[in-house]
Amino acid sequence: MNYTVIVPFYNEEKNISSFNYELINNLKKIISSKRNLEIIYVDDGSNDETINELKKLNTNAFDTLIIKHRTNLSQSAAINTGISQSKYENIIIMDGDLQNDPDDLVKMVAEFEKGTDMLIGWRKHRKDNFFSRTLPSIIANFIVRLFSKSKIHDHGCAFKILKKNIIDDSTNWGDFHRLLAARVANHGYKVNEIEVKHNNRIHGNSNYGFNRILKVFIDLIYLKFFKHYKNQSIYFFGLFSFFSFILSGMFFIYMLILKYIYGTSFIQTPLPLLVIFLIMVGLIFLFIGILAQLIINQDNKKTNSESNIGEKIYLKKD
Repeated sequence: MNYTVIVPFYNEEKNISSFNYELINNLKKIISSKRNLEIIYVDDGSNDETINELKKLNTNAFDTLIIKHRTNLSQSAAINTGISQSKYENIIIMDGDLQNDPDDLVKMVAEFEKGTDMLIGWRKHRKDNFFSRTLPSIIANFIVRLFSKSKIHDHGCAFKILKKNIIDDSTNWGDFHRLLAARVANHGYKVNEIEVKHNNRIHGNSNYGFNRILKVFIDLIYLKFFKHYKNQSIYFFGLFSFFSFILSGMFFIYMLILKYIYGTSFIQTPLPLLVIFLIMVGLIFLFIGILAQLIINQDNKKTNSESNIGEKIYLKKD
């Protein structure tokens, strides 16, 4: 089996040298005549010296491609760029901040090759601030397990191994790295997990916190409701719109009956307000359906992150 290791970086200048050293040492443990390996480092528009630190590597023990995004897009976009440039059928994804421990590569590859579509790490003993990072992760993972088919403990772990062919338009939308395991599981693929180490962050800062919960919740709504309606969302929301209009019409007729047959004034019942409310709800659902369809159509024409590639550097193999 062959592997492409994809590592996105954003403002990780102080971690580059140490990370590359640790990664190479562990890749050497799994290299064999049956495996080909390559590394793709993606600098997602860092505003520090990350790209220059990557260039200082000059040579590497494995085929290595360095890619520089012109602007900062997202971690998912950086991963997507790496996948689009990869040569091999299996993808290893990990963060470059050294909180994912490269020492876990050997056992992860061994577990993956037992037979699964995706293997994700479980940071059972996290070395993060509890209130700013661990607690939001616990809440987010509980919500994900509640609303999806995934039983994974740690959906936010960046350390993953997966078959490249499971990444398609049905899983690769939005910030797909965040709920990739849940999306893959929802499409019937086999997803396993394995306990991995989690190190303290020595250099740099994390952009992780309670805002992650909101993003996860939004992703889950999309995942839940668009799994079967992704190509016909206007019909999905249009159905609610239709029933709202039907109900408003029924109440309007009943209101007229009360007025002209029983002599009940409009202002004596809440029916006029209810009719207006249902009409407004119907219009809202209709416009949501139209907007969702426009978004999905745009998503289907997915902007290729390759257009944001400013530089490609191939390191010489030493």
